[in-house]
Amino acid sequence: MTGTTHWHFLSPEYPPDPGGVSDYTRLLCSAFASRGEVVHVWAPSGTRDESRDGEVHVHRLQSLNASGLRDLGRSLDGLPGPRRIFLQYVPTALGVRGMNVQLIRWLRARSEEVWVQFHEVALGWQLWRKPQHHLIHAAQLWMAAALADRADRIFVSVEGWLPRLGRHASRATWLPIPSNLPATVNPAERASALAELGAGPWIAHFGTYGPMIARDLLPALVEIARQDEAVRFLLLGRGAEKVARALLPGRVLAPGELGLREIAARLSIATLALQPFPDGISTRRTSAMAALALGVPVVSTSGHLTDSIWSRDTVALAPVGDAKELARLCLQLLRNPVERKQLGASGARLYQERFSVERSLETLLPDRGARLGDLS
Repeated sequence: MTGTTHWHFLSPEYPPDPGGVSDYTRLLCSAFASRGEVVHVWAPSGTRDESRDGEVHVHRLQSLNASGLRDLGRSLDGLPGPRRIFLQYVPTALGVRGMNVQLIRWLRARSEEVWVQFHEVALGWQLWRKPQHHLIHAAQLWMAAALADRADRIFVSVEGWLPRLGRHASRATWLPIPSNLPATVNPAERASALAELGAGPWIAHFGTYGPMIARDLLPALVEIARQDEAVRFLLLGRGAEKVARALLPGRVLAPGELGLREIAARLSIATLALQPFPDGISTRRTSAMAALALGVPVVSTSGHLTDSIWSRDTVALAPVGDAKELARLCLQLLRNPVERKQLGASGARLYQERFSVERSLETLLPDRGARLGDLS
């Protein structure tokens, strides 16, 4: 390709619509634009208004179905080239009940260079699932293979997706997802949060409190509270208030809806962050990335999607499903400030070296140095 390549990010969501992929796409697009790249975003939304998000051109689609794709194709054809489509791929978010085959066929027919980042690959095979889920899984495996076959470059958010890409796995580059919160908090913001909350000790959790995460999180919090009467709990993110009402009255604070900087300021003063995941910590878990970036010691779980890069020197790990071990690790860190400080510093160093948005730019922009985390 010659001339200035115009980036066209195709995403299932973009702010103000909420979601992890929404936040990530905005972060990445803003970083590209700040370095002089021409960036467009195409995302379904309730509004069709065109807008600007800083230097990013935002285009709203009615959908990613047949009519929406026709409109998208006509719009792209009317814009300058050369163009590169960068799909943020989450099959369950792309419509058509997770089986948007027409989107894959549309991409295969386009003349632009196509890049794809797999945030997920397929639903996954579980014998106990309903028959229609087996159909969805099979369709998604075909979609992933057809998309990977067409793509000029392939990225995965976690190592665990590689087996699901089959023969295309050798072409994939590992691209971790950075924190969706500001990675730094200024002294005034930190002082304000400390004045509001008090010295603690605080155990924080940042997330959306889905049932699979709550399964390990809530019993661990109860056990910690039973063994340590001084500790308090800071629950950040959507759904926290509902959880707080049912858990440990008087010892749980859930501030409700906050801006990203406000969340980061409160998270930064936490003594530690408890972030269990049903498939284990991985480089797509932005809530854990947020704590690491801020230097907060992280206690999490090790599971089938936990990447090889994680070690007990950077996060404290318990097996998935072991709430008692999560509680034990938290209590051990609460009682050992030296170990806690070392863990927080080690996690922050790992984040800066491997996970930050600057590292992502080194991977994605060819004039920014060697690629990071190439799995080929």
